[in-house]
Amino acid sequence: MKDHQLRAWLKVAELRSIRAAARSLHLSQAAVTKAIKELEAELDAPLLTRSPKGIAVTECGEHLTVRARLAQAQLALARQDIRQLLSGAQARVAVGVTPMVMLSVLPDVLTEFRASMPAAKVKVSEGLLASVQPALRNGALDFALASRMNDGAGGQEFEFEELRPLEFMIACRKGHPLARARRWEDIRGSEWLLNVSGGSHTEAFLRGLRAHGLPEPARVIECDTFGVMWSLMTRSDALIICPSGMLDIKPYGDEARRIRADVPMPVASIGIMTLQGTPLSLAAATMADMFRRRVAAMA
Repeated sequence: MKDHQLRAWLKVAELRSIRAAARSLHLSQAAVTKAIKELEAELDAPLLTRSPKGIAVTECGEHLTVRARLAQAQLALARQDIRQLLSGAQARVAVGVTPMVMLSVLPDVLTEFRASMPAAKVKVSEGLLASVQPALRNGALDFALASRMNDGAGGQEFEFEELRPLEFMIACRKGHPLARARRWEDIRGSEWLLNVSGGSHTEAFLRGLRAHGLPEPARVIECDTFGVMWSLMTRSDALIICPSGMLDIKPYGDEARRIRADVPMPVASIGIMTLQGTPLSLAAATMADMFRRRVAAMA
C-alpha cells in the first residue's frame, strides 16, 4: 500500500464521496477512483459499494480505515521526529489521563515538559479505559496514564506499564449523616453517582458485590465525567467511588470523607498504556518519562 492511496481512502471514508474527497485533496476524481481500485486489487476485497443513493463503506473498508488512520499517524510521528532532530521544529503530544493523575501530578509534568520543549503542542484528554482505548487505537492519543483493574482484563492489544497501585474508597461530602456508616445495608439505599463504562472501577466494584452475594445500589445516577460527579457529591447526599488518594489533594480532601463500609473494594493500578507495538515519538517518550518519575514519587 502506498501513502497516497491511504490518504485518498481515508478522505473518501470520511466524506463518503469520491467527488468531495477529490476536491479536498486537490486531485481529480479519476485519480481518487484509481487509488481506491488499486487498494481493492491489492487487498482482493471490496472497500466500497455503490448505489443510486451514493457510496457506502464495506465491513472490509471499515477495518482498513482503522489501520490506515494508525499508519498515517505513525508516519506523521516519524516526520515530526525527523524535523525535530534536524531543525527543532514543533513537536506534538496527545495524552489521556485519569482524574487522579490530572489533579495530582499533571500540573508539574506539564510545567517540566514546557521547560524542556517550549514550542511543543500538547493535548490533554480526561478519560477512563472506555474512551482512552479507542483513542489509542486510532492514533488520536500517543499514550495514556490510565487506571486498570488487576483482574487480567484489557486483552493483548494494549501494553500497560504498571507504575503504582491504586486504592479506591466510597466517598461522601463533609458532614454527611452516613459518614461513619460501617454496614453496606446502611448506605446501599443512598443516591449513587457512578461511571458504569466498561473496564471502569465502578464495573469492578459492582462485580465484587455480586460475587459476595450483596445487593447492588438501588438508586444510581450515571456520570461520565469526574468533575460532574464530584461537584454533585459535595452538594448533595449522593455517594461516589473514587481513588482514596483524592483525600490527599487540596481542596478535594477538605470537601469529602471516606465511608469505611464492610464491602469489597476493587484493586487497580495506575500505569502508562500504549497501543501494542506502537513506538512513541521523541516528544511523547519525553513526557512519559516525566510521568514515570512524578507518579513514582506520589505520596
